[in-house]
Amino acid sequence: MPWILCTLFFCLLTSAFAQQTGPIRLNQHYFEIAAEDSTNHFFDKLVSYSSDSTMLERIFARDGKVHRVVITKPPKEEYHERVTDQYNEYNELEWRKTENLNNGKFLTLYYFDNKVVGQVLSDSSTLYHVARNGETEPTQQNFNDFEPQIVGPIDEWHEFIFNNFQLSAKIRTEKPETFWIAILVNKYGMVDQIEWANPLEGNPKIAAQFIRAVKRWGNNFTPAVDSFGHPVTKWLMIPFRVDRPTRGTTKPIRVYNDFI
Repeated sequence: MPWILCTLFFCLLTSAFAQQTGPIRLNQHYFEIAAEDSTNHFFDKLVSYSSDSTMLERIFARDGKVHRVVITKPPKEEYHERVTDQYNEYNELEWRKTENLNNGKFLTLYYFDNKVVGQVLSDSSTLYHVARNGETEPTQQNFNDFEPQIVGPIDEWHEFIFNNFQLSAKIRTEKPETFWIAILVNKYGMVDQIEWANPLEGNPKIAAQFIRAVKRWGNNFTPAVDSFGHPVTKWLMIPFRVDRPTRGTTKPIRVYNDFI
């Protein structure tokens, strides 16, 4: 029955949109990859637009099942809405994230057996209201522990990355670039894997230096916690932004990093 309802929903939804692109190949982190890259090909994405410029992104697993649906509405004065629905292999909704792209605020609802079992409401990047299964009231805290976390003060992390990031003087960036580094933190807080998530969007030599710096940080992470209070293995995605063109130096002029 969930599969039938899900299929009906997508038939009604997609009928209002005109498809604009052919399939876009994605890796496991939902970033585009080269057409010839079969090793990292996990998903295919179709993009379409409605008459009011609302964008619909449908992401399919390799077996053709719907895995993720993203609807991004046109921006308004202070609100730019994006809604992301994530589905499991049985076509059941796992989570739904509604966010305002203008200020980064969001609400994520987590589902189990078609019922809400957890939620995170973000008022800012340092204030979260978190509730899990069985709790009657959300807990206010300064971190989102549904995601893996850095151990220690964030200022120490910033300083560590800055001090351990090095570039050859021969390396040059022609424009600002964002390097998404994916860190797989297991349920024990140990790092199982580190990789560059968006390989088509930057200089690989710069990405290698970010990976090097993160590896030097070691296993100083705490695992994500699910809606039932259990630690789980999960990817932590960190964007490192070089915010203006630079010639290679021992340190970039300015590097920003934050979490999603």
